[in-house]
Amino acid sequence: QLKLRKYLICTVLISVLLTTTAFAEIPYSSYTYDYWGNPVPAPAPYVPTRIVEGTTLGIGAFNNANDLFVSPAGKIYVADTGNNRIVVLNDQWEVERIVDSFVMNGEEQTFNAPQGVFITDAEHLYVADTGNGRVVELDEDGNLVRVIGKPVNEIIPENFEYKPTALVVDRAQRLYVVATGVNQGLMEFDSEGNFRTYMGAPRVSVNMYQYFIRLFYTEEMLDRTTDFVPTEYNNIRMDEDGFIYVTTSTISVYAIQGAISGRSTDDRVSPVRKLNPTGKDILRRRGYFPPVGDVQFFSRGYAEGGQSLLVDVCADKYGIYSVLDNKRGRIFTYDGDSNILFIFGGKGNRLGTFNNPVAFDKVGENFIVLDKSVSGQGQITVFEPTDYGRLVLQAVYYHNEGKYDEATACWEEVLKYNANSELAYIGMGKAALDQDEFYTAMKYFRLGNKRDYYSKAFKLYRKEVLSRYFGVIVAVILILSVGLYIRAKRKGRREVVA
Repeated sequence: QLKLRKYLICTVLISVLLTTTAFAEIPYSSYTYDYWGNPVPAPAPYVPTRIVEGTTLGIGAFNNANDLFVSPAGKIYVADTGNNRIVVLNDQWEVERIVDSFVMNGEEQTFNAPQGVFITDAEHLYVADTGNGRVVELDEDGNLVRVIGKPVNEIIPENFEYKPTALVVDRAQRLYVVATGVNQGLMEFDSEGNFRTYMGAPRVSVNMYQYFIRLFYTEEMLDRTTDFVPTEYNNIRMDEDGFIYVTTSTISVYAIQGAISGRSTDDRVSPVRKLNPTGKDILRRRGYFPPVGDVQFFSRGYAEGGQSLLVDVCADKYGIYSVLDNKRGRIFTYDGDSNILFIFGGKGNRLGTFNNPVAFDKVGENFIVLDKSVSGQGQITVFEPTDYGRLVLQAVYYHNEGKYDEATACWEEVLKYNANSELAYIGMGKAALDQDEFYTAMKYFRLGNKRDYYSKAFKLYRKEVLSRYFGVIVAVILILSVGLYIRAKRKGRREVVA
């Protein structure tokens, strides 16, 4: 028995040491933010497992690659911009083919600095052929389907230089394009490739002082100032329900700081938006803070000064989405209410950190991130979820599927990894709320500092209590009223007799 006890103790110590060593090798610190905006350490949700480079694939180094996209069939498409090609990899990270040309009207055509790719359910490849000012559609065999050139419309200036950089195609075959220098929103093309309109233009945030002072400007002074114009989108993605996510990195640090301090839900100061088919932003912003990346950041002058610069967005199911911060090399994942689920990544030269991350996507449950080195030779880093990361995501999945008991069980496991997880308490509160357990929901929302949901649960609990005891309350009120009436009558008679 003594030997068995020693064996068990040694086994536990070895397990602890191995676990500690494994997490010590992770080159970044994972964290979330609490209600007060303080960064709170959290277990790593994802860990880096491998790096994929063009040289190891035998196709030469990636050169200034700008985009990657995972097709419905699980193939990885890389826009290798500097090499004027699209590299196609299978799910085993083997080169399946390289698309660098196509035949058009009997002549071979090549790409010129392609920056964006999109693949439809039919495995049709759309390429934002930036340098040639066009969008090219190829079928699954690489045959040309069509070329959509510079849009022609009365609202587009004749001297407009068309440079598409990112694109998506919806189920109705409408094409939405992000183009350099366009701040009116996305460029929308119909299924025939005809330009229709601008869609989803960001609303303008106007400084009232600037607006007032401009009323007294002369025409010459107005010509020398900048108009109030919307911000420019830099990337675009589409989720499985057909909603479009866009990012922008042109919102000022002062606007971002104001949005954070005011816990703003205004889309005018949001670097990530979710657009419905009419172009309206429908992203729910019910978290502690707006989804802007880092909530705390150093003042200007430091190496990491300034707000997060969001350059890509990845949409998951049930409204979960992630954004890529180019400034600090981090990935922020939010649920459908924009609560932060987890944060990971960082800047550096070790496995799991980046120099210049520009795009990312998911292959199954893994994240893949495209990073440019200082010299432009890109690489792809693969991240796999930890048990903690899987539990967090599974809890959200269960909740959205109406499996509240399973969701609560997952959140309880999350608390074993991270006892201070306000997110877990919020998740358990939501599950209780959807099961009409309002008092329990209030308890969990209080622990999670979720004040708006606590108020909602309290109102429902108060209504439930009033409904349950309405008859008793009415009876007590009637008895008290009658008693007071009789007492008043008796008191009046005594006064008359006296």
